[in-house]
Amino acid sequence: MYTTIQNNQTPGLYTTIYTPTFLSIIYDVVVLRFNLRYMWRCRTDTVLEPFFAENLSRRHLDIGVATGYFPAVAFSRPFRAEAKHSITLVDLNPDPLNAAKARILSKASNTTVETIVADVTEPPPKALQNSTFDSISMFNLFHCIPGSDKLKAFRLYKDLLADGGVLTGCTVLGGSHATNWFNYLYVKLYNRVGIFHNWNDKKEDFERALEENFEEVETTLVGMTLLFRATKPRRFC
Repeated sequence: MYTTIQNNQTPGLYTTIYTPTFLSIIYDVVVLRFNLRYMWRCRTDTVLEPFFAENLSRRHLDIGVATGYFPAVAFSRPFRAEAKHSITLVDLNPDPLNAAKARILSKASNTTVETIVADVTEPPPKALQNSTFDSISMFNLFHCIPGSDKLKAFRLYKDLLADGGVLTGCTVLGGSHATNWFNYLYVKLYNRVGIFHNWNDKKEDFERALEENFEEVETTLVGMTLLFRATKPRRFC
């Protein structure tokens, strides 16, 4: 099952790389297998897959979906594949939404999938405003987003999280967190050509933004990749 709801957003330039061809042929190999393991020093299979699966609920919101790799892998596990789940996918570009939707349904046909085109740096669209989720994921999202105020996404989306829910994510940090000269030059190149917008992203800035919006925050730095987990969203009147 799936539905698609479109918000009136114009995709930014940094989303144009995510074409159907790039998603189907290149993304998993280059981003998930090569870059994360050899450049950002954080393996997809042994670090990110279990981190995603451990924090996945039956009412889940995934923001910045790429190919849908992480939910598809989690849903394909024996104890989840036949269970009924509901997942809402949010991305600025409809191509990743279509790719992720198809991939998830191919692994877990009982899952209800809703797709929404939206910008995470803007208030949630009407389709989400009355929704509540037990888990929210933001994997490999922030290093792609331009602008100095992108971390406001935590404030904008935390109210969609249930009181007992969990928000998780990972992001590649900027040049000051490079572990060697090669990934320093690699992340610099990615910023120069506009694939990444994270040159000045720092661990302490993410921690500060998370702690402003959640009572309990955990972060772990694996290579150049920051993993974060936050619970108990702060409710401001």
